[in-house]
Amino acid sequence: MKAMRPAAPAIAILRCRLALTKHPYCAILLFPRVAQASGPLKALPMTSSAPRIALIHNPQAGRGKAPAAAQRLQAALAGAGLNPKELLTKGRGHAEELVGQAVAQGAQVVMVVGGDGTMHEAAQALAGSSACLAPLPAGRCNDFCRALGLSLNAEALVAAVAEGGVRTVDLARVNGRNYCTVGAVGFDAEVSRYVDLMKGPLWGQPAYVYAVLRMLRRYRPPQVSLTWDDGQYNGPLFLAAVANTPTYGNQIRIAPQAVADDGILDICLVRSLSTLRVLRLLPSALKGRHGGVPEVSFLRTRKVEITCDRPMELWADGEPVAASPLKVEILPQALRVVAPAKA
Repeated sequence: MKAMRPAAPAIAILRCRLALTKHPYCAILLFPRVAQASGPLKALPMTSSAPRIALIHNPQAGRGKAPAAAQRLQAALAGAGLNPKELLTKGRGHAEELVGQAVAQGAQVVMVVGGDGTMHEAAQALAGSSACLAPLPAGRCNDFCRALGLSLNAEALVAAVAEGGVRTVDLARVNGRNYCTVGAVGFDAEVSRYVDLMKGPLWGQPAYVYAVLRMLRRYRPPQVSLTWDDGQYNGPLFLAAVANTPTYGNQIRIAPQAVADDGILDICLVRSLSTLRVLRLLPSALKGRHGGVPEVSFLRTRKVEITCDRPMELWADGEPVAASPLKVEILPQALRVVAPAKA
């Protein structure tokens, strides 16, 4: 997104009184003074007592990146006539709770600072609602924001909120839980769990590669049954990635053709591979060049069911989301996002 400073009308729209709510997450509820808003906000009636914009900040995201990003966003909001105060989170799950509260109280826009995990929590409460997600990427992995063409530019985000630039995108849903990016079963789920528990200095792709090398000798492929719209696979599984966006794990292009607003799930199905074969293919897979590999198939579907011969987790957005048996479906146009018209 190209950096822009809010124009005078945008600043007028954003001027408001500040009300604070105590919560372990950073939460800023803003009340507009103006009687009307432009763009998609115009359809919602303005009142002086209901919150219109909520800011959620996860200070644990990005190992220090999120607080700095939140400070930039605070400065951009202050430049638009706002003087917010920061409240901090204590852990996982609170963003989902807080977003739900904000939406229930009438927030039209929820500004979220964090990575894919924080966006994952926000998507639970925002899916299907008229409220918009305004994300500022600042986590270890920011694949959802990257798929939408968003950057770390706080001023551009404030300007986009003011100007009402909103698009609708899809979400995936597994066993009743939404996710934004890619849901992985099999080897990649084991790698995701290992990365989540890592305490070392690595993160992003380097952490993923390190975890791959550590987990390869331990992994035993399960026997699975995958059933999608027009096909079925029964046999050993190295991994299955059910994608709403093309990347996960900080720009690993596991499903290069996936698009976040096409109403379709893209599946990368990888049958059983030897350890040596995996090592040879890893560089190509990281760049999305694994389409010609005989053990790899790309599928497109609106839903898929996965059963395994032993309990298996599905990880998505850097979070453990569901356990087998799994039913994954696409939720077309489920989330309103302040973002460019196209990625």
